[in-house]
Amino acid sequence: MKLPFLRLQYVAAVFAALLATFGGNNSANAGAIVSATSGVINSGGPGFGTLTETLNQAGLALGYTSGATDFDTYLASNPVHTAVFAGFEWFSNVGSKTASVTYNLGSANSISAVALWNEESAGIGVLDLYGSLDGVNFTALALGLLPTDHPGGVNNPYAADVFSFATTSLQYVRFDMSACPQASSIFDGCAIGEVAFRQQAAVPEPGIVALLALGLAGLGAQRRRKV
Repeated sequence: MKLPFLRLQYVAAVFAALLATFGGNNSANAGAIVSATSGVINSGGPGFGTLTETLNQAGLALGYTSGATDFDTYLASNPVHTAVFAGFEWFSNVGSKTASVTYNLGSANSISAVALWNEESAGIGVLDLYGSLDGVNFTALALGLLPTDHPGGVNNPYAADVFSFATTSLQYVRFDMSACPQASSIFDGCAIGEVAFRQQAAVPEPGIVALLALGLAGLGAQRRRKV
């Protein structure tokens, strides 16, 4: 009978595929970069520009495919943001020392980091991040963050800060900004160049792989007894 042997071959192939995908390599911790689908201004606005300009990649020197491009690889390439305002950035109302905006990712995602291109002519002095599944009840993701103070000027494109936190299932991310503007800024208010998010890759439960390994071993033992 060849059936037990064929069954063993099939399980071995599946097990090998799982190990290649998840076992013992760093790619299991990688994740895709995702953009928000929309955003709302909670306070400090309407300001100048729109939040759409901070999530549509229009100001980035290098684009990405949301949900597909690897977050860490993309950020490692140092994609800078233009220092030109019109059509590429959002500013709060003049004189606003604080502002708050909420980004909607369109559906629930496991998020583990935020990339922020901190606008160079105003910028965020201190940033608090909050996450929510329903857009009503928010929990803290990371508090007291200090985005980079980029020098102002249209000839100074700026890079992103990456702020990591415990992987959280969420659909909405709220940015509470304070201590605006930063020291080297020339606009009296808060501002954002671009934002993006890291969607943490799923890792299988260890028990699932262990059970599969036990099943494979069992089939091997059964075949040896029949030989």
